[in-house]
Amino acid sequence: MRTTRFTWVHSVALFAMLSGALPAFSQSTDSQRWFRVELMIFSHESANAGSAERWDPAPPLAYPKTGRFLIDEAQIEKNQRAYPDGESSLDARGVQTINLALETAAASDIPRQQTVDSGTDNGAGQADTSVQQAPLTPAAFTPRPLSELEFRGKAAYMQRTGRFKTLFHQTWLQPMRSEEQALPIIIDRSGDQQSWPRLQGSVKFYLSRYLHIQTNLWLNTTGDYLPAQWTMPAPPMGPPSLIIIEPPSATSDNYYVSETAPSVDEAGMPMTVASGPVYPWRHAILMDQKRRMRSNEVHYIDHPMLGIVVKILPVSAEELEDIALADAEKEEAR
Repeated sequence: MRTTRFTWVHSVALFAMLSGALPAFSQSTDSQRWFRVELMIFSHESANAGSAERWDPAPPLAYPKTGRFLIDEAQIEKNQRAYPDGESSLDARGVQTINLALETAAASDIPRQQTVDSGTDNGAGQADTSVQQAPLTPAAFTPRPLSELEFRGKAAYMQRTGRFKTLFHQTWLQPMRSEEQALPIIIDRSGDQQSWPRLQGSVKFYLSRYLHIQTNLWLNTTGDYLPAQWTMPAPPMGPPSLIIIEPPSATSDNYYVSETAPSVDEAGMPMTVASGPVYPWRHAILMDQKRRMRSNEVHYIDHPMLGIVVKILPVSAEELEDIALADAEKEEAR
């Protein structure tokens, strides 16, 4: 696999040279073409970064109507351990559902799934090798091991300077779709945690005549650059990546809601009690950009408060099969 050498420099001007006019792909667009994506998002931590521009006091912040998540296998297993009696499933968008309302058989009573090495059953209990099998591919949209991060050392160096803070850094494999078919990737789990992380939003990668990245990201800030005491309305939280289906309550048709006296101030006047989480920030700064890209090159997207470094590498069918086989061997050895 060919990679492009990249020298990490401090100058934003040199990074910006990566975003010039790009030639078209010589091959026709194919929705099944696979790529490796490495994406790093970081914040500028200098004291005057927020004062570089006059920001929209109420930016239009919204998650896409339809999106997907990267599949965090460690988090999925953690969720299953937290709800051991539930039946877990994962949909095509990376949303995990744990159903606690089903009566499932004990794990020891469930037969192990049998896998046919090649072909399909021909009706006589034998594999039909005349049927061509689909190419073996690794798990898509699943973060790869940290050892595969090309920018890992550079990210650590940036953080040590104190001028930058890494907010997101992952690499994964995915088939690249057209703009109409591609789903934005939601990069935070605020919908599960019911809290506002510093970085929220989504990114979208797609392939038309060129590769493209489209950002819909916002950085929650303490708003030191704003007039004192001013706070914007809380931005939305993301859609959940974990759905818990609870069993019906035995008292669902006859329940009792306790009544408590309202809180009052020193003068005996009722006090308004906030329901739900309280937005801990004062403002959010939006990074809404679309950038045309070229594979095998490092691209830098600049912003006064945020920065993005991204690289997209094409992956051949042979490379995909090698990765899938290596992943299977590692899984067997666990």
